[in-house]
Amino acid sequence: MYWAGTIYLLILNRISCGYTREELAFLMGQDENYIKDMEELKIPVGNLEVMVHLHWIFDRRKLQISEFDNRSDYLFELSTWEEHDVRYYHMEYFINEVESIVFFRLMEYINEDKQDNARSERECVLVKGLLIGLVETDYFKKYRTALQLWRSMEQHIGEKIHVKSLMRELMLIVGKKGIAPLRKSKARSFGYRYIQHK
Repeated sequence: MYWAGTIYLLILNRISCGYTREELAFLMGQDENYIKDMEELKIPVGNLEVMVHLHWIFDRRKLQISEFDNRSDYLFELSTWEEHDVRYYHMEYFINEVESIVFFRLMEYINEDKQDNARSERECVLVKGLLIGLVETDYFKKYRTALQLWRSMEQHIGEKIHVKSLMRELMLIVGKKGIAPLRKSKARSFGYRYIQHK
């Protein structure tokens, strides 16, 4: 039951913090389908290292990490579907062949950013300028995680920024040596980190 509760808390915290699956995966330093696979029960969520990284991201919330569990042979089924800019999550616990209990039902609005175009453009300009400034001041001489970078940028700008603005602008300056000033690496790390080319 703990495992299903963890999935519930993951989805609930992610939605209430306003992160998309891709944004949360980015902040954890993982590939963009990582959270989707976790929520759809394709990979175990109870790994202690995963729980610690989630705790760092949701540090202002109450996310239980006192136990962890790597089992994946539960009698739970999570259904997700999308209708009219809303993603629905429905988890059932199967008692036997004919009985089940609805464990939770959640919904998430997935296309809210259509209204934010003006703010988003302004935000991207701020993020781009700050990223260039950070590169020029050797901020990336040491490895930086996406979460560290995002929190640092919010502190410099003095207001909340959307993770997707940082994702978009950061990907424009990450690449091969001679083409982009930064590279990303997962070497000796749970997730991707960013550093300047030497």
